[in-house]
This record gives sequence, structure tokens and C-alpha cells, in this order.
Amino acid sequence: MSAMPSHAFRDGPLTGIKVIDLSAVISGPFGTAMLADQGADVILVERADAPDIVRDSGPLLAGSGISAMFASMNRNKRTIALDLKQDAGRELLKELVRGADVVVQNFRPGALDRLGVGWSVLSEINPDLIMCSVSGFGADGPYSHRPAFDPIVQSIAAYPTVQTDDQGRPNLIATAVCDKATSMQVAQSILAALVARANGAGGQHIEVAMVDVAVHFLWPEAMWSDTYLEHTTDMPNLNEIYKLYRTSDGWAMVYSVATAAHWRNMCTALGRLDLAEDPRFADLQGRVRYGAEVNDEIQAETTKYTTADLVELMDRADVPVAPVNTRAAMIDDPHIRHRGLLVETDHPAVGRIRQVRPPARYSRTPSTLRRHAPCFGEHTDEILADVLGRTPDQVRSLRESGVVR
Repeated sequence: MSAMPSHAFRDGPLTGIKVIDLSAVISGPFGTAMLADQGADVILVERADAPDIVRDSGPLLAGSGISAMFASMNRNKRTIALDLKQDAGRELLKELVRGADVVVQNFRPGALDRLGVGWSVLSEINPDLIMCSVSGFGADGPYSHRPAFDPIVQSIAAYPTVQTDDQGRPNLIATAVCDKATSMQVAQSILAALVARANGAGGQHIEVAMVDVAVHFLWPEAMWSDTYLEHTTDMPNLNEIYKLYRTSDGWAMVYSVATAAHWRNMCTALGRLDLAEDPRFADLQGRVRYGAEVNDEIQAETTKYTTADLVELMDRADVPVAPVNTRAAMIDDPHIRHRGLLVETDHPAVGRIRQVRPPARYSRTPSTLRRHAPCFGEHTDEILADVLGRTPDQVRSLRESGVVR
């Protein structure tokens, strides 16, 4: 079987895959944005009477409906605003689904079924359809009825207690980590289902619950003390030993414990060969078990250096090291700049914006930033005409009746 020419994937490796995105906020839209970045044609379906709340979340140019967060999570998508409470709106959705590969939704469990456009209906319309249903707590269980946002899921999944400070106070992770981890699972599970379909499995329904993802994401190292059921351990948890080090003018991260070479190189560079010979720290198990003592010894040395000098010293010694960048310093970091990670584009509603390019680099099917995040209902007429074949008069009638916006 000969390979398809690279120009057939003009927008990225998912060129030709059609996605209907019924999701809102973060857990769904960030996942579909990943698919869109990779070339999928993603049509965002918003409620005609209630645009995505993220349009107004965070920094916002008044009246634009394009918040900074929305701009990053909904680029490369087209949008249509439908009233799914009207029969005509549901029929338009069904038409879109008939020609789609994927549907993503994060309505509360059962909501789409009550509207008459749940999995049983849509899969009958399109037997090859892959549908990913995202929710906070899943379709069953004692919490399944609850609304879920990232801090709620973090709290259920014990994230704040993993982030305790020196006084034992729990802290939320100050980013939507559970939402974004879920979105990655959404994208990955859809891609796996597309591969399975290509190999003859047909369409299928995927359920992704934020709480399931959150516990899965947390488990390997944050829950290592709860993994062995028949053995006890005196190994401290990472929140007890993962520490930044103060320098004379800021903060740095020196990660010297992982390998014997890194540990000895650090000890040599700091003039602390006594630490290299200390039997407590002779292997990785010891350096983690006595992590608090390791931190105290390293901290006693790092305050003798500026951040820049410490980074240079450790780098020369081949010890993993980094300054603790501020947000502004991260943007200006020479490596971030060299990688071309941040790109600037023009948005018709808000002007010049800065975003992160798609992180994966493909040698034959590069990803593209081809569309700005859409204004509310921006592509309604285009989708009705070009995708669904409606005439101008039909479009006008649908708009007048409030079926579309």
C-alpha cells in the first residue's frame, strides 16, 4: 500500500476528519482544539441562547466575546449557534452528525438523551460515528448528578492535600489541571477509536469522566505510598521533598537526586564531597528517603549564589537545573524563543494575540494555525450553506425563527 502524498494532509495529520464539538468550558474544547490543530475540521456548536461561558472568562476586550482563554482553546474551529430545544435545530445537528466522524459533548449525563440527540439516536444516523461524552463524575455513581468544575474535581481527587505547604495547609493547583488532563484524554481516546475504526471496529461511544482522569493522572508518584497493599514503606511523599531552592536573588530548581552521576557532580561543583560520601545518600532510595535532609544541605549552599551563577555552575557540571521563571521571564526565555513556541497572529475582533503553537512537530504532515477562534455564530451562514446546502432564503428563515444565530 503506497503512502498518500503529504499535500493530501494540507492542514495536518487529521485532514479530512470531521468533528462536531458540542462541548463547552475546558475539558471538551481544549481536547477538540488539539484535534483541530492537527488538521481536523472542527465545527463548534454553541447554544443559540447561551454562548460558552469561557467567552467571558479572564481578560476580555469588552463586547468581543473572545476572552484570552477562549482564543487559545477554540482556534482552528468554525462555529454555528443552534437552538437544540427546537425541532429544526435538532434536525440541523443530525445533518451535521450524518457527515461527521466524531462528536464530542460535555452536557450533564442524560441531557442529550432528553433532547433526543443522544448516542442511541446519533449512532443510528451514523453507525461509524465515534462519540466522546465528557462529564465531571461519569454517567453513574453517587456524584453523577453534580455539576463539576476543576477545583471541585481537584478536591475530590486529593490534589490540594498533595500541595500542602509547610504549615500543612492544602492548596489547589493554580491551573485547571484536571480539566486539561481530561482534554488530553479526550483527544487521545478519540484518536485510538479512529484507529480502531480504521481497523474494522466500527463506531463507538467513549465515556471520559474528569474524576477518573484526575485520579489516574495523580496516581503513579503522588499515591506511591498507597500502591503496595501487602508491604509498608517509609518513603516520604513527593510533597514533602519536592522543593525549590532560594538563591541570593531569587529561586532555582536543582534536580540532582535521580542519578548517581548527577548527585556526585552537584556535590563536587558545590564543594560538598562529604555529601557524596554520606551513606544515607548513596543511592536513589536513600536520597528520596532522606529527601528533607538533602534539601536542607542543598539549600545551605544555593543561597551563596545568584540564580544565574548557580544555573551556570550546575549546567557546566551537567546537573539538571533551571531558574524559576516568572511568566514574563518564561516568554523571554532563550530556549522558548529558539523553539518558536510562541506565535503571534491577528484576530479580527481583538487584534494582535500571542499563543502557543501546536507542540507536536510532524515531519510530513505539519500542523497549522489556519483559523482564529470564532466569534459567536461567526460561521453559521457558511456552515448552513456550504456544509448543509441551505439557500440564502432558508438561512434567513432559520435565523428569523431563532433556530440559528
